[in-house]
Amino acid sequence: MLSNNDHSNSAQVSRKSVLAVVLIYAIFAASWILVSDQLLHHFFKDPDQLTLASMLKGWVYVLVTSLLLYGLMRRWFGRNAKPQTIPPAPRSQLLSLGLLMAVILALMAASVALTIEQHTQEEFGRLQAVAGLKSRQISDWLNERRGDADFIQTSEFIIDLYQRWQIDGDMQSAERLQSRLEQFRKSWGISAISLLKPEGERLWRSANAPATLLPGLLKVAELSTKARQVQLVDPYKDDGGRVLLDLVVPLTAHHQVAAPLIVLHLDLSQWLFPVLASWPVASGSGETLLFRREGDEILYLNPLRFRPDAAASFRLPLNTANLLAGKALQSQASLDNVLEAKDYRNVSVIGLVQAISGTDWLLLTKLDKVEIYTKARSEVFWIVCVGSLTIFIVCAGFYLLRQSQSLALATAVQKAQAERLRALDLLAAISDLSVDAIYAKDLEGRYILFNTAAANFVGKPVEEVLGLDDTAIFPLEQAEQLRDFGRRVMAENITLTNEETLDTQHGPRVFLATKGPLCDENGKVIGLFGISRDITERKQAELELRESEARFRGLVEQSLAGIYIIQDGRFVYVNPGFAAIFGYQRAEDIIDGKLVADLVCPRDRQMVLENLRRRIDGEVEDINYCFEGIHRDGHGIDVEVHGRGFTYQNRPAVIGFILDISARKAAEHQLNLQAAELKARNDELERFNRAMVGRELDMVKLKQQINDLSAELGRQPPYALTFLSTQPINTARHEPDEGRAGSGFDQLSSNQVLVIHGNGLISGNTSAAEEDSL
Repeated sequence: MLSNNDHSNSAQVSRKSVLAVVLIYAIFAASWILVSDQLLHHFFKDPDQLTLASMLKGWVYVLVTSLLLYGLMRRWFGRNAKPQTIPPAPRSQLLSLGLLMAVILALMAASVALTIEQHTQEEFGRLQAVAGLKSRQISDWLNERRGDADFIQTSEFIIDLYQRWQIDGDMQSAERLQSRLEQFRKSWGISAISLLKPEGERLWRSANAPATLLPGLLKVAELSTKARQVQLVDPYKDDGGRVLLDLVVPLTAHHQVAAPLIVLHLDLSQWLFPVLASWPVASGSGETLLFRREGDEILYLNPLRFRPDAAASFRLPLNTANLLAGKALQSQASLDNVLEAKDYRNVSVIGLVQAISGTDWLLLTKLDKVEIYTKARSEVFWIVCVGSLTIFIVCAGFYLLRQSQSLALATAVQKAQAERLRALDLLAAISDLSVDAIYAKDLEGRYILFNTAAANFVGKPVEEVLGLDDTAIFPLEQAEQLRDFGRRVMAENITLTNEETLDTQHGPRVFLATKGPLCDENGKVIGLFGISRDITERKQAELELRESEARFRGLVEQSLAGIYIIQDGRFVYVNPGFAAIFGYQRAEDIIDGKLVADLVCPRDRQMVLENLRRRIDGEVEDINYCFEGIHRDGHGIDVEVHGRGFTYQNRPAVIGFILDISARKAAEHQLNLQAAELKARNDELERFNRAMVGRELDMVKLKQQINDLSAELGRQPPYALTFLSTQPINTARHEPDEGRAGSGFDQLSSNQVLVIHGNGLISGNTSAAEEDSL
């Protein structure tokens, strides 16, 4: 009974929701139609714009209603639905979709290019028609003016009147000539006429004729007189700012006087410029230009549409980059070739050129590219819309195809996972006996297997962990690392080993984790498995070992003594101190390129090699000796070696250290030299001392003899020898005797003192003067 009531309430709520949606949609649609139409008529008056805006309004309506429908359906049908992960599309399907999209885009691009090209050809056809028409009009006009000039040139009447005027002085003939020229001017539409003498001096001018004749016109008049042909003067500006075109006409009738010149002044603003400025159809940039080359410049002859004051005055260099007029001068002017370049405004244009016969003028008709693109814009817009709609339909079809494939695939995956779960139950019974953490995850990263050892590490029961992912067990950062590594294993379908540091109930632990993909019977990946072994103690031991090695290496590398290992006569290791002793920057220079013998002078080489052999063969355990080594720059260095034999990589070798004793050797040698020098100086001093003492003793003996002789003569002894003993000195003892020459001190008593000064031995009160008198 209760079930029926619930079902009826659900059905009633569903009908109410549907009715509310229908009413809301009806109100929205009616409001859209009424308000949008009024707004369109208010803002757009042009029918073409109104049609385009109506179309856009329809597209916006479809888009808005589609979004509303999508939101409602997602709210009703997707409220309790679990998100489904759609596997990536097979490469073949993506390739097919990509090729189809490329074809559509290529067709769109080709259609756009074809449309633009079609409009370009249409405009080119118009340009051809305009150029042909205007070039014919200008040529016909010039031919008419030349016909007028030819008529005047051969007029017997005019030359007859001129002769009567100039030869006979008939002023009536002059008036008749001037009257006839005025009639020609008015009837032929000529702006003004000037009458010149053969030498170029003006005799008469009509109304509106330029007050001053330009030097260029006079040169042409001289040429016309000599050639007796009608000459055309290129357009120029006169004193009043008018642009004139002159025809110089020499009268060719044979009479007695030289033929005069008649100049027909044509004001180009009266006919030529209006013809050039006109355009047969409405255009925002269509323009006809008349120009000519003047030296290294381009001279524009008519007023330009966007530069009205340019007639016969505006110039541009001929070598201006990508200038349309410059291209026209460099190519053969033809109505069959379209040119693309920049005009005088530096705007991209297309145009074609026609030469004006009988002149050096060129007629250029051009049109801005932007105007062509503007005319093709609506068609291009429709092409893009159709192409975009086609792409949308293709993408929607591909999405629906992928949805159907994903649904079928999800059903198959669920069946495969169910079978896999049964196999995992058996595996779980086996894995509970392992001390390593053994586990398995599905494609979403949820645990479907978790053995007892793994549960002991995380401190949670197995039942609590199953169905959870890593974020429920580990900190977020560690969980992200585990999830990324697992995704890589499944994406690459390979087995990988990695070290992981995880927080457990026993604190941070380091695990060596081996993870691989779980596959079904078809080889499709449905998850991953993992085995993690706790290697915290081993990592700690490795860390301590590395620290110990680092300390030892630091001591060795920073040692001032050279440390080496020699095996097979080569250095397999030397520290930087060893390399520095022998003058090398890097230890590798010795290890890679030097033998032991290369660092020993030839005199000590045999001794060093013999000592190495003795230690390697075990004859001596260690040895200490000195030898002379060879520095990198070639000079010898004294070194002291301490080494002993040992086993290196299962082969005999020698390890030891070496000291540079060159400084010590040099110091010892210097001390020996100083000792020898001091000994030689001491011996010399001793010889000098002995010689000086003997001389003093001889002086004392001589003084004593003088005293004795003075006493015999009865005189006072001149010398006081109080420092001597009262006993007379035995002269016999002081006979010259080389054997006793150095023992003069024996004659002095032990209580007498000899003082040695710089001048000899002084005793008693003997003065230096007395010694000198002797």
